[in-house]
Amino acid sequence: MALERFGSARDVSIFFFVLGIVGVGMSLAVPWLVRRLARRGTFWLGAVSGVVSMLLFMHNELWSFCAGMALHLFAASCIDVTLNLYLMEHVRRQDFGRFEPVRMFFLAFSWSIGPFLGVYLRNAINPMAPFFVGAVVVLLLGAYFFYLRFSDNPIPSAKRTTVTNPFRYLPRFFSQPRMMLVYLLSAMRSGWWTMYFIYVPIFCVTAGFGETMGGALVSLATSFVMATPLLRGTIQRFGIRRVLLIGYCGAGLITLGLGASMEIPSLFLILILLAALFAVLCDSVGNTLFYRAVRSWERSEMATVFGSYRSISSLTFPGFYSGVLAIFPLAGVFIFTGFGMLAASWLTRFIPARMR
Repeated sequence: MALERFGSARDVSIFFFVLGIVGVGMSLAVPWLVRRLARRGTFWLGAVSGVVSMLLFMHNELWSFCAGMALHLFAASCIDVTLNLYLMEHVRRQDFGRFEPVRMFFLAFSWSIGPFLGVYLRNAINPMAPFFVGAVVVLLLGAYFFYLRFSDNPIPSAKRTTVTNPFRYLPRFFSQPRMMLVYLLSAMRSGWWTMYFIYVPIFCVTAGFGETMGGALVSLATSFVMATPLLRGTIQRFGIRRVLLIGYCGAGLITLGLGASMEIPSLFLILILLAALFAVLCDSVGNTLFYRAVRSWERSEMATVFGSYRSISSLTFPGFYSGVLAIFPLAGVFIFTGFGMLAASWLTRFIPARMR
């Protein structure tokens, strides 16, 4: 839809760059909302915003598309942060290594269905059908959240903090080396998928495969993440550091190869799926590193800063790509992303070897 409205891959990159700036600002406001509305109220604000964003997408106007994307990011930030806060209270710290692959399985399940189903409904049923389904899914999420009846009283901790000013808790987050490391690794992982979600479908359209093939590739690649529960034993045996080293390095090398295979579309399709398999190793660990590093009395603020890596990657990567595409062809996007993944593989050496 963005490509239809803006006309070129470069203009789409600029749009997502601007959208990323908006998303970062909204995500940093979530701790303030949690203090004012409590976690439950912030969750419901996110759910309502998610439904409204789907309704905005149903209008065939540029302004409604842009507003819908911004509201969709806000909804995702509210829901993600509040669910992470509940999660950290209900799962023991030492159990995250076993829990996170299961969470990633269900996350991948929805991602593997959504992209292809959305394109299919848009082309075969009605252009508005994907957003009607999206609104229903958000309502179902809200209904299940209401059924669970989570307590809004946090578990007591030894220390308390009432910091809601982002200019105070941002330095606190990035002054902790482990937090900084987790953030960089997560941002690079998210940036790789940002590249995949935006530019692989664009490649399919420009190479003549069609947008349905683009949606299918996104669904197929994310379906690989459903194998993450099978990797729990591997993570326990070899440790998080080795698993991430192989994942980032393998995905980086193959992504570099994508830039050289643009003239052979069939080879490109094979390589991009192979790169996704290595990216799955990075996703198999999920947010375990953050859960293990964060202090209990800083969960709300630190979870918000950590969650902003998605908005930051959605901001920096398309912004960077818009500059790349102004000089290089589409292949440059994959080459530079490959180098970024290799840099992330080098950072994994700073993860404690004992971490499982």
